[in-house]
This record gives sequence, C-alpha cells and structure tokens, in this order.
Amino acid sequence: MDSEPKATADEPVPLTRVPSEVLASICSYLSNKDIKALRLAAPTICHAVPPRFTRVFLSPNPRNLEVFRAIASHPTFRLGVREIVYDDARLEDPQQQVIRLTRTSNFGTNNQFRIELMNIANREQLCAGPPDARSPINHEETIKHGWFGLHRQRNLLVMQGRNANDMGNVEGQVVRQKQRAAETPLVESFRYYMDLLSKQVRVIQTEDDIDALMEGMEAFPALQRITVTPATHGYLYTPLYYTPMIRNFPYGFNYAIPRGWPMMNDLPLDPITPWVTVPGHSDLNVCAEKSRWRGLVLVIKTLAERIRKGQRVVPELVFDVHSLNTGVSPYMLTQDCEEYQNLALILQQTNFRRLDLPILISQFPSANLGMLIDGKLKSLLAQARHLEHFRLGGNGQVYSTVSQNTPFFPLRSLLPVDAWPHLRHFGLTKFTVRASDLVATLGALPRTLRTVELSFLYFDGIDGRRAGHTILLENMKKELDWAGREPAARPRVTLGLAKARNNVSGRGLWFSKEIGEFLYNGKENPFRWPRDVLLPGVGWLVDEYDEDFARPYVEYKDYRALWYSEPR
Repeated sequence: MDSEPKATADEPVPLTRVPSEVLASICSYLSNKDIKALRLAAPTICHAVPPRFTRVFLSPNPRNLEVFRAIASHPTFRLGVREIVYDDARLEDPQQQVIRLTRTSNFGTNNQFRIELMNIANREQLCAGPPDARSPINHEETIKHGWFGLHRQRNLLVMQGRNANDMGNVEGQVVRQKQRAAETPLVESFRYYMDLLSKQVRVIQTEDDIDALMEGMEAFPALQRITVTPATHGYLYTPLYYTPMIRNFPYGFNYAIPRGWPMMNDLPLDPITPWVTVPGHSDLNVCAEKSRWRGLVLVIKTLAERIRKGQRVVPELVFDVHSLNTGVSPYMLTQDCEEYQNLALILQQTNFRRLDLPILISQFPSANLGMLIDGKLKSLLAQARHLEHFRLGGNGQVYSTVSQNTPFFPLRSLLPVDAWPHLRHFGLTKFTVRASDLVATLGALPRTLRTVELSFLYFDGIDGRRAGHTILLENMKKELDWAGREPAARPRVTLGLAKARNNVSGRGLWFSKEIGEFLYNGKENPFRWPRDVLLPGVGWLVDEYDEDFARPYVEYKDYRALWYSEPR
C-alpha cells in the first residue's frame, strides 16, 4: 500500500497557503513571463496572484488601442504602469513599396523586377490553401502578393542565418520551426495583412492613438518613461515585444516585418531631407519627411503641449532602435523646426532625467555632416541641466570598411558634458570613436558618474591599426582618476562587442567584472591578444530579441553563435 499522500483536485495548491503578503513579495522578483506561467498553474493561484502591468503598448492598431484603454480605465491595473512603449513600426503599403522598389531595383529594369515579383507569387502557389484563400487575383494584385512573398522568403532566410551557428538554444529553435511548419499560405496571409493595414490607416487618419496617449498620461499616476521604438516586431517569430497586436497574429504568421523609420540597409535608400522649407523643398515635402517618424513626432508634440498647459511631465524619454541601423533624423536635431523646439522644452524641465538618443547618421548627406557639430545639437542637449542618464547611438555598420559610412565626430563637439552636473550613466553605441577623444570625454564627466556603457564601437583609423578596446582600456586606466575614488564612487564600465564581421543583428558579448578588476584591482587587461580578441571565460552572450539565447562565454563554439551564416 502506498503510504504517500495523494493530492486531489479539490485540495488547494500548497503555494496558496502562503500569506498573501509573502506571496506578493515573492512575485515582485518574478518577470511578467513567470507571473503569467504561475497564474496558469491553478485557478486559486490565478486569483491570489494578480497580473502585473508595468508596461503598456500603443500604436495605430485597434487591438493595441483596445488593451491600452482597458488598462487605463481599470481602477487597479492602471496604478502600476510605469512605461508606455509607442510602437512606431507601421505596416507598409504594398502598392507604395512596389512603386518605390521599381524606381531603383536590382533587376535592371522595372519590368524585370515586376516579373520577378510575379514569379515569387507563383512559386508560393497562390491557389493553395483553404477555399476562401483561392479567390482569383489580377495582374496588379499578383505584383503586390509577390512583394509580400519576397519579404516572407527573406524572413525565412534571415531566420536560418541567425540560427545556423547557434548550438545552445535548441528549444527556442524547435519552437520557431514549429511556427514555420504552420505558416499560412501566401494569399491567406496577405489578406490578413491587408486587413491590419486598412485598420492602421483608419487610426492614423483619426489620430486615435494620440488621443489614447493623452488619456494614458492622465490615467497612469506612476508613469516614468515613454519609449518610442521602430524595433517592436524584431525578427520572424522573435519579436522584441509581444504586443497585443502581435499576440493576435495567426500561429506561424509570416509577413512583411515593418521597421517604421528609415533603415540604412533598406535598399534602395531613400535620402533623408530637411525638416524645414528650403528652395525646392516645400511644406508638403517637409510633412512627408516627418511622417517617416510619425510616432516620434507626435509623442514629442504631445509632451510639449502638456508642459505648456502646466501638466505633469514624464521624466524619461527613450528613443530605442536596439540593433537596427536607424535613428532620429539629424535634421530634427539641427534645424529650427517645431520638433526641435518641442524637444528643447521637454529637456528643460527640472524633473527630466533620462534621454536615449540614436541618430541616423549614415543617410545624412556628407555635405551636411557639419550641421551635427555646428552647435545646434550641443545647445539642444545642454537644455537638460538635470540629466542623470544619457545614451547616444549612431547607426553605422560595426567594423564597416567604408569610411564615409562611419564619420568621426569629436565627442565634445556633440555633447555638453559641462552642462550635466548630475549625470550618473553615460552610454555610447555604434559610434566611430578615437580612443584618446573618448577617454578625454569620459574624464570630463562629473564625479556623480556611476555607470558607463560602451558598445559596438568602431575605432577610427587615425589611432593606428591596432587601436581598439585594448588600447582604450589601457588609456582609461592610465589617464582617468577613477581608481583613486572611493570604491562606491568608481564608475562601473560595461563593454558590448560584436564579432568583427557578419555579426547577427542584436547579438553581442557583454562583460563588466573583468574590466573593473583591470581598472581598479590590478588584474590583467581582459584583451590579452591583439585585435580585441577575448579568450573564453569572459562575459555573457546576449540576444536583444531572444531572452532564452543568453549564455556565458565558456567555449569558442559559444562565440560562434554571434556569426550570421549566409544561407546557401
């Protein structure tokens, strides 16, 4: 006879016997993902552990708006919201994209390109799938289906290339392959996509998303941050955020993943243009250019209008592109446009403390690069007298060999470091630097500085062939007075590295402990070999779009997971 007690369906789960205060304390250490899993364990736990809404999503999508407003109107859930993420990755109109691509295509002539799109559509077997997906389509519709099919093909190739050298996240790859196997036919997927697009157009026309933003800023008393990002959709089956819109997608949905903002590697390149009228550039041209950053423009405008009305100000503004080669238009930061004035007003507020600012440099006409160092940008940033957290990003390809794509700017010509006496965090990513200039800038930062993040930097050739992170750390140790400060006052330095070439977008090797030991405790420079090579045993490998990818750098095969392999 089995003497072990057996649980019955009527018995409470032991965790529910824990006092509610203790259970709440335990849950405060769990991620939202873990809380959701815990709530699914049993009905009693679901009632004992409420959902946690610290972040809400907003975009010109009805489903996102519906959930956003539901949380904003809830008497309890709205009280915990600390961040609004505005998804500025709008779905693209196939007709407009076909016109754009046929202007300059890789197929020689417009007619050849259109034929290729038709071939793609035919290869995806337009008549396959359920009966409701077999409706006949005309020639122009076939072209648009071909554009959509081209993106679906590219998504699968990118997914294959990202996973080719990843031997450590087998479970995640299995999940993605199951979604791949469930991919819906082209016509059915295209129909669903076009329905989403038509709904997006209606929201944009009514600006219902901006109305919701204003409602949310009133409804969320704990709101601390607004994030605007074009990176929400991430990569196929690995979005950056699982927004309500994305959660509603059919299982295995493969679609034209939107980016929203102009991308440096989105060929053919559409040049960025001024944000004020100039000869040959009318008000209509200006409005069209600003619409490429629609969400960013409207968020800045909404915040500035609240300030002018004497209403509460959000202290943190984050423009986050993650690993995408894009950013804010330099014209917005250097011309006397409405957005420049609005952003300056936001930065002037005494409780404003964080700004993350990526700049789209590579598509900026080379003749206008001087605008970035003529004082307008520096003057704008100097308005943030109470800034505590600042992160500056470029968009150049890491380790690019094309010099015009990675211009060097002396950091002090861009940054008013003397105007930030309260700065605690400084970050610099995807910028072209010189070790001497970067160290001098770090030395000029205030003694309040506690953390420094330097990631995916490109070192300008003037520093010599071997200049890089090795020399940078040596110079930091030799020239900065940080080691002489009290241990609690020494800045913690974190480096993020990519593989020299062909790095998987969003993946990097991050480490900090070894840098602190070198700078402050007399240990060896972690870069023991020339050319910035790190031996196994240093740092962690991280993928911004896949939290399950993270692993310590133990063996060389781990490092290979950073490599993107071109599918054959």
